[in-house]
Amino acid sequence: MFEYKGHIHIHSRYSDGGGKVKQIAARAAKAGLDFIIVTDHCNLDGLYAGEEGYQSGVLVMIGMEVNQECSHYLALGVKEVVANNDQNPQTVIDEVNRQKGIGIIAHPFEKGSRYYQKGRTYEWKDWGVSDFQGIEIWNYISQFRDACTSILKSIYLIFNPVAGLSRPCHRALNILDRSQAKGHKVFAYGGSDAHGIRIKVGWLPVSISPYNLCFKLINTHILCKREFSGDLHFDKEQVYEALGEGCSWIACDYYRPSDGFRFELRSDTGTWPIGSSVKFTADLKFYVKTPALARVVLLCNGRYQETSQGKIHFFTNLQPGVYRIEAYLKDKFRYRPWIYTNPIWIN
Repeated sequence: MFEYKGHIHIHSRYSDGGGKVKQIAARAAKAGLDFIIVTDHCNLDGLYAGEEGYQSGVLVMIGMEVNQECSHYLALGVKEVVANNDQNPQTVIDEVNRQKGIGIIAHPFEKGSRYYQKGRTYEWKDWGVSDFQGIEIWNYISQFRDACTSILKSIYLIFNPVAGLSRPCHRALNILDRSQAKGHKVFAYGGSDAHGIRIKVGWLPVSISPYNLCFKLINTHILCKREFSGDLHFDKEQVYEALGEGCSWIACDYYRPSDGFRFELRSDTGTWPIGSSVKFTADLKFYVKTPALARVVLLCNGRYQETSQGKIHFFTNLQPGVYRIEAYLKDKFRYRPWIYTNPIWIN
């Protein structure tokens, strides 16, 4: 399979972002990304303006973020604007499904800060919905906002923005684990929610969620069945197929890129990648490869199973369940959250 690295959940000047799509693509290229998905608020203007395609060697795709005051929903792969409905997000989900798109509940839990946008949050309000395809478990700008707990802390984060990044949202992970344990094909997503906005602190101009930084933070790695060809429609299909099948992982690539990571289920008769559903046999085992020394945690149905240290990891004595991996990268004297995979089902 072919690995590609991209970034999902980006805003441009077509809504409240600070950069043009071509400028964003150029920064993505410098960060070593293969694809990006721009998701401006409430519009597909970039799509209609012909912005999709390869720019600066990066595959640019256009989706959108639906709803305004709450229940934000990322709509990927749609061709028509999806109407806002903050009060009844099920109608939004249904419309994305009608267009055969991929729908993701965005930054579902936020605390907010009175020092950032006067405490505004954009949480998901209705958990009675169904038929969505993903939940955003890791969102940088939400964590940055929540970390602004005082004036001094806010100023510190403006000049040291990486300090605002923490582990994925525990509550979102719990909901995801419960959904997957029920057999639902709902997958984990992450993004920086990059805006690239410039403000002034006194006389000094600074950037909030600058693109060049965000593209080194929460990235999405996919495994495609076929190699990119350079053709927009073919390569776009490969990206959405991999995302739709959950053949992907989320990683903080800032301290060490996760390129080359693998999480596979193996037996004497075959090998299966992330996102697979496999019938139980006694000889099944998990193979995990991390591109650096890491602490790898195997979880089953959201619960801790086993830990391994090193670069090559094997887990045996498996039982039916939903399995995923969390990997923690050793940086100086601490372990940092690094890689969170989508699951493999053993039925």
